[in-house]
Amino acid sequence: MAVYTTIDKKDIEHLFEDIGEINELIGITEGVENTNYLIKLKNNKKFIFTIFEKRTKASDLPFFNNAMKEFKDNGINCPVAINVKNQNIFSIKKKPCAIYSFIEGNQITSINDKILNSLSSLISHIHKVGFNSKLKRENNMLKPSWIYILNKFNNYDGSHSNELKEIKNEISNLENKFPRNIRHSLIHADLFKDNIFFQNDEVSGIIDFFFTCSDSIVYDLATFINAWFFKNNNFDESNFSLFMTNYLNQIDWNNEEKDHLNFYLKASAIRFFLTRLHDKYHNNHGDVVHKDPLEFYEIMNFHLKNNLQDFI
Repeated sequence: MAVYTTIDKKDIEHLFEDIGEINELIGITEGVENTNYLIKLKNNKKFIFTIFEKRTKASDLPFFNNAMKEFKDNGINCPVAINVKNQNIFSIKKKPCAIYSFIEGNQITSINDKILNSLSSLISHIHKVGFNSKLKRENNMLKPSWIYILNKFNNYDGSHSNELKEIKNEISNLENKFPRNIRHSLIHADLFKDNIFFQNDEVSGIIDFFFTCSDSIVYDLATFINAWFFKNNNFDESNFSLFMTNYLNQIDWNNEEKDHLNFYLKASAIRFFLTRLHDKYHNNHGDVVHKDPLEFYEIMNFHLKNNLQDFI
């Protein structure tokens, strides 16, 4: 989340006529994808107002809104789009936007066994719901995104250029090895710490479904593992093992999924290295703090030397 597009109350009051009077509008600067505002009404209700920037296509918004509703209807506490006069996608300053329900809770600062148990229940639940979904959308953040970003950095020799060359080499090793018959599910695809909220060490909700797509649950889990069990280039084997034990007690993986864990861990690390690098140099307007791409370069190198299947 970030603030690229500046608005004030007058810009959106017409959308809230049947919801309530706006008392406060606060820009949210965390994240890098879309513009988000916390809306506080005079009746104390809260909502999130999202303006979708370049990476999120307006044509994908009905899919994202339907995916959130499907997860919500199946017991996963996540935002849902608010309907105003029988529609839930609007336009402001020539950009698509939407109003979402507010999820209570906080990001965690440390991990304990209770948190890991709650996380394993959440993610296994998401994956089981996803397997039953009829919603379909291609994951365009792997090979399609890799090609697009690499083209934008053609002949690039600036900061992180050496790491980018190594990433290119690894892409050459992986791009023709994507499993063709691995089962797909509706997945979240962005299971970072800032997207999962907690109260009393229990998951209270999950947000930011704007990369949701149809892909392997192993890719979804790989993104989660890379985001949650690495810190300062150190891998947290103990928390990873406890989480995986609890997760696999609640959902079954077939042999193909087990065999591709290391592959997807590398693929996910490459995805976030490239998009962070891209945003740092090509998406730097607005009130946003960019994240370090080198974090995922180091994670990818770890997976080149280690196979986490050996830790399960």
